[in-house]
Amino acid sequence: MNIKVRLYFHRINNHSEPAVNLSKYVLGYWKIPCSEGAKRGHFQLQRQNQGFIMLRGFIVGLLLMLGSACSSPTSITPPNIVLIIGDDHGYPYFGFTGSAHVHTPYMDRLAHGGALFTHGHTTDNHCRPALQTLSTGLFPIQYAAQMEAFKAREQAGDPEYRQLAPDEQAQWDFLYEANAMREFETLPGLLSRVGYVSFQAGKWWEQSFANGGFTEGMSKGWDPDEVGQPGFFGKLMGGDGVELVRETSQPVFDFIDRNLDTPFFLWYGPSLPHVPLNPPKAYYARYRDTNLSESAKEYYGNCTWFDAGVGDLLNHLEMRGLLSNTLIVYVNDNGWEQPPFEEYKDVPILYNNGGPNGKLSLHDQTFRTPIIFNWPGTINDAVFDDILVSSVDLVPTLLDYAGIEIPEYLPGASLRPVIEGRGGIQRDALIGRVTQMRSDTDPMGKRQTGYYVRTLQWHFTSTEGEVQLFNVEENPFEDVSADHPELISGFLEQIEDWREEFSSPVLDPSLQ
Repeated sequence: MNIKVRLYFHRINNHSEPAVNLSKYVLGYWKIPCSEGAKRGHFQLQRQNQGFIMLRGFIVGLLLMLGSACSSPTSITPPNIVLIIGDDHGYPYFGFTGSAHVHTPYMDRLAHGGALFTHGHTTDNHCRPALQTLSTGLFPIQYAAQMEAFKAREQAGDPEYRQLAPDEQAQWDFLYEANAMREFETLPGLLSRVGYVSFQAGKWWEQSFANGGFTEGMSKGWDPDEVGQPGFFGKLMGGDGVELVRETSQPVFDFIDRNLDTPFFLWYGPSLPHVPLNPPKAYYARYRDTNLSESAKEYYGNCTWFDAGVGDLLNHLEMRGLLSNTLIVYVNDNGWEQPPFEEYKDVPILYNNGGPNGKLSLHDQTFRTPIIFNWPGTINDAVFDDILVSSVDLVPTLLDYAGIEIPEYLPGASLRPVIEGRGGIQRDALIGRVTQMRSDTDPMGKRQTGYYVRTLQWHFTSTEGEVQLFNVEENPFEDVSADHPELISGFLEQIEDWREEFSSPVLDPSLQ
């Protein structure tokens, strides 16, 4: 058989040095005889300048090498990529993070068999901005600034907008923001340029899967006439997507089966262990006869339900012979707090948001997440417990593994050199902004801006002039800000510098 090979020339960039790298500069296609076993081989080399193109001898030699490589079952093949996203899954509630109560055997398997970053952090305290980071690689503050710039341009170009009544303008704004991601470069969109197909499954706030650049998906979108109607909030969260694992995983399995010979990207984000805390009897039974609080039994049951869904996915990949060429990544959207014996069922705000230090708070537990990279036979098992990493690093890392040049505007760093023992990342602190905070009356929270700084030792927060400082190594729940005024001033200065750097649009300089 013949295989179509796309050739590029390699370029070293500031993020990492993958053995094979892609760019937008396509040199051409060649057909090379290749064995059936290597029919999925993709070889890319990136053009750096015209001088390289003149190296015909190099190209001829490379083609000979490729022809030889195609006869081998070890041909270079881009990995399938599966991004597993927990929904409100607090850091402490896995077996591999030390829980004596929560049963998560499949997640434990991923963690123990791959690269585990224990100081992982998400970029926001609730789901939608955190998921936007995973889609675009941007901080929420960057996404918001870019979206506002895009929106202002659309409004300026629409002569009818200024004629709308205020409530009609508000509706226009809502509909624009619901579909704004289609204006952004996204991870599935970038992967599609090098032959990946993609599938969105799970929670998805961005209207339709198509807005995120996915080839297919479970979230088909909604009609503007449905806004405000009964049941609309479920559609806003992702419609059929939120049925993943809770009702069915078959659309995911069907997608995998349709693409056994094509590199694919799977966004796998069940709405678990998110409320409602209603685990099936099989998962609740593990906790039923314990002395745990009722809210802990329900939440831990949902954690085990999520884990079972991950197990079904892993088993399907294994049955199809895909695990050896599939990079599996885990991250959470935001944290949760449910101690074993604390009862939250009678306090709706705590029950629906994960205790006083969980979702929508500025506490460290609302941001901390394990981050796992598992690729059997390629990524060695390792624990990185002294490196600060963020969900903003995932898009650069996945692009790196796919052989795609990392866009310079992305604020994160590829973790591939760290995972492969070829280098590290220089980062003293993680900094972020949230715009939604805990409310005493509304589980959805209230509009309020807060900032945080996280180092390996300290977690600092600032909200409308109120500051708190926690020594996460000694007591992550005790505010010691009064004892360290010199640290407070330093962290406030870091926040101001960070805010100034990341508050402008990055994708279109004309919008700045």
